[in-house]
Amino acid sequence: MKETDFRGLLGTILFSAFTVIALFFLLQPLVPGSTETLVVNTHKIYINFGWIKVYGGVLLIAFVLMVIFMNKQRVWPLLIGLVLGSLPLIEQYRVPGIGQVMNVFSQAATVKLQDYIPHLAVLLGALVVLVLLKIANRIFK
Repeated sequence: MKETDFRGLLGTILFSAFTVIALFFLLQPLVPGSTETLVVNTHKIYINFGWIKVYGGVLLIAFVLMVIFMNKQRVWPLLIGLVLGSLPLIEQYRVPGIGQVMNVFSQAATVKLQDYIPHLAVLLGALVVLVLLKIANRIFK
């Protein structure tokens, strides 16, 4: 791999990563945190729906910026940057107070599942952006 190709790939990855991080921290104060409850077999799972909405908006805006400014043929570096940029955002996910209080009295399996909700959001978001980039490549050929 040539040095210029490597720099191009690295630039693409860094653009995607920093786009996701910057957009998240710009949009997060605008959307209030809200707690939603998901009931599965009498187990209550508390979800920070405000974080999910902000992250979904970030992915949508990041996708539009990728289509406008970046080489759409480099799908995998864009996706790697998106996932790497999303990893620090997982630390920003907090189960709101009522969920933390109720977790004290609930079973351990439900609490463990609540810890993986932002990871699932990142995985599903990356898959959605992958599909959208593939569709954009077919449209703009």
